[in-house]
Amino acid sequence: MTPRRVLFLAPSAYCLGGVQVWLNDLVAALQAEPRWHVKVALPSGAWHRLDCYLKAYPRLPAVPLENPTGSAEGRRRSITALLLRERPDLVVGVNIADLYAAVRRARSRGFNGRVVLSLHALAGDLIADAAAEADLLDGMIATNRLSCRLLERCTAMPAARVLYAPYGVACPSPVRAGAAAVLRTQAPLRIAWLGRLEAAQKRVTDLPGILRQLEAAGVAFHLTVAGDGPERDDLIQALAPWLEAGLVSMPGALSGLQLLHEVYATHQVLLITSSWETGPIVAWEAMAAGLAVVSSAYLGSGLEGALEDGRNALLFPVGDVAAAAGALKRVVDPDLRGRLVSEGSRLVQERYSAEVSHRAWCEAFEQVLALPARSSAHPEPPLPPSGRLERLVGPGWAETLRRCLGRGFRHTSPGGEWPHTAHGDADEQELLKLAAELDRDA
Repeated sequence: MTPRRVLFLAPSAYCLGGVQVWLNDLVAALQAEPRWHVKVALPSGAWHRLDCYLKAYPRLPAVPLENPTGSAEGRRRSITALLLRERPDLVVGVNIADLYAAVRRARSRGFNGRVVLSLHALAGDLIADAAAEADLLDGMIATNRLSCRLLERCTAMPAARVLYAPYGVACPSPVRAGAAAVLRTQAPLRIAWLGRLEAAQKRVTDLPGILRQLEAAGVAFHLTVAGDGPERDDLIQALAPWLEAGLVSMPGALSGLQLLHEVYATHQVLLITSSWETGPIVAWEAMAAGLAVVSSAYLGSGLEGALEDGRNALLFPVGDVAAAAGALKRVVDPDLRGRLVSEGSRLVQERYSAEVSHRAWCEAFEQVLALPARSSAHPEPPLPPSGRLERLVGPGWAETLRRCLGRGFRHTSPGGEWPHTAHGDADEQELLKLAAELDRDA
């Protein structure tokens, strides 16, 4: 059987994160099967550091995406040339907004591969991208049941083409025995908080209030906050009393191996404070490693139906620091913690193991490839002029002149260099309001 050629397009600006782990693990699993031939197209530039990315994920079958001028036309040209050169059977978009215009251009030149959008966030801009490209896309794949429902409600994509494939983790975890030993230890309660240090989604600003409540309740604890992000300096200042007392440590962003051996093997509890999640992978990793999970009842946990309060996790309302501290106080009880760990392990084995996830993604890809190809795509949208040169000669000639002269744009952020969305002005609050209504109907 001739292998199916699958091409992923993903950013390379950030090396650590759930999406990056998912992509690396899924590609490795696909490579192990003769029915798939996989490549990953990754931008290379000032902000998207392909060399650094491949140091973190050296086994990825990477194809560099070059755009020497930094222009939008340059991005479209680069992706179009890649599609016409590689001729993949299936293209999987992972937060590269220019992919879809490039596919429209490539299809006008004979490209007939299928294209899917993979959704990894409850974000108004990404849902708006999906809605705008619904005529083009052969499928949409999301990692969370609520994400699937939002795609069905907010886009014109037929329900049969909206598919679910969860994240997965190694199970049993290689540090399972170490975590089981930690389970029997007494005070202090060793708590881990892992993720991007930001307020809107991850709610890192809740941590000081939770620690004050733990102290008032007389709970002995040590909190490890592993990660990096825009709120790092403010969080260090807010946690200063506990950092100085040795009750909090902030080791920064950790690699997968460091998380395994420095966090999962030495802590008893994972604390999640998020307002929304489409996993999170850290929850399934922690459960596989033998940690109990204490989590906010984040958007995405309702329809997913994975975390069950009192059975495999302890849940508290988003932003309720007193309830969060109360749940952490309860989990000090080793008998309760042991039951949560046992049921958490069962959950991961049944629904979020690497094998289950890999099988779901393969089935989603096969389903998209088996469905009739979409044929009603609109032509490539024109690019608005981004400077005087475009206004004079148009984007195409302007790009050619820039390349000949060695001129280009200097971008100030990864999203400017290779935008992850074409709808940065989408109404985030309306999307989250609808998400809350749908998640409550679970």
